[in-house]
Amino acid sequence: MVAAISLRIPMILRLKLDFLNSFNNSGWFNATDFLVRIKDKRLLLVGDSMNRNQFESLLCLLCEGLPDKSKMYEVHGYKITKGRGFYIFKFMDFNCTIEYVRSHFLVREGTRINGQGNSNPTLSIDKIDKTAKRWKQADILVFNTGHWWTHGKTSRGKNYYKKGDYVYPKFDAVEAYRKALKTWGEWIDKNLDPERQLVFYRAYSSAHFRGGDWDSGGSCNGETEPILSGTFLDNYPIKMKIVEEVIQHMKVPVILLNVTRLTNFRKDGHPSVYGKMRIKGMKVSTRKQDCSHWCLPGVPDAWNELIYATLVYQQSAAMNQVH
Repeated sequence: MVAAISLRIPMILRLKLDFLNSFNNSGWFNATDFLVRIKDKRLLLVGDSMNRNQFESLLCLLCEGLPDKSKMYEVHGYKITKGRGFYIFKFMDFNCTIEYVRSHFLVREGTRINGQGNSNPTLSIDKIDKTAKRWKQADILVFNTGHWWTHGKTSRGKNYYKKGDYVYPKFDAVEAYRKALKTWGEWIDKNLDPERQLVFYRAYSSAHFRGGDWDSGGSCNGETEPILSGTFLDNYPIKMKIVEEVIQHMKVPVILLNVTRLTNFRKDGHPSVYGKMRIKGMKVSTRKQDCSHWCLPGVPDAWNELIYATLVYQQSAAMNQVH
């Protein structure tokens, strides 16, 4: 969990985060009511580490609705780490689970043997991810992908993208993303039941690196205020236009949690140099910074509040139809 308050973050930020935490607990988000609404259900988040960030946020929020915190536990005894890609947290009193499955691309990662006998990674943009068998069992699903669709993460498109048995010598990442999202949409339409299952797609979350990227010296330390004006606030990635296009043509209704512009503002919300626990007095290095994930409590709490608002609205609308 990226819990900024516990990481010796500067006092001015700590006070702001404490205020945000008190706002989240002010009453309109009711953790107990959320748990009642998902009683006997499985809520599954599927995606990259940004969805793990949201998963951790949801666990923290819902834990506040439990008088006895021991009634929430990971069924295999796992602790949340970057290395593990599957978790199931059980809430005993409500017979519900909050689960996470790692799937960087939502389509199938694989390997191929090149001419030198070495193993190289591939991505089959026409095949759904191997974890999809777990998706079918969930009642509420929250998907995301996007942050791994950069040239650095995808071998710059050379001998990486695959369709059937054919590996493209060179293929554009944006077009690959489009084809992969269509594969995901077709799988949803074929395998999920809109009468029983509720599907969300959580939109691309903005990063705020200065002077580079995550792997090239980018930074965001020292940011204490949101962006309130400027062209960055109008940023809307082509990936999001593709997501909207795919969802519009799907048979199964997908609720788009469009948090992209919301996150554009929050350059002050990332762990930056405070993403790891440090012993008191240890010097904080600014060489490698996290300006894409989010502190908790923080921005992902708002994404989960949108899910809660959707549950309240849909269940209220259903009751009104009955009457």
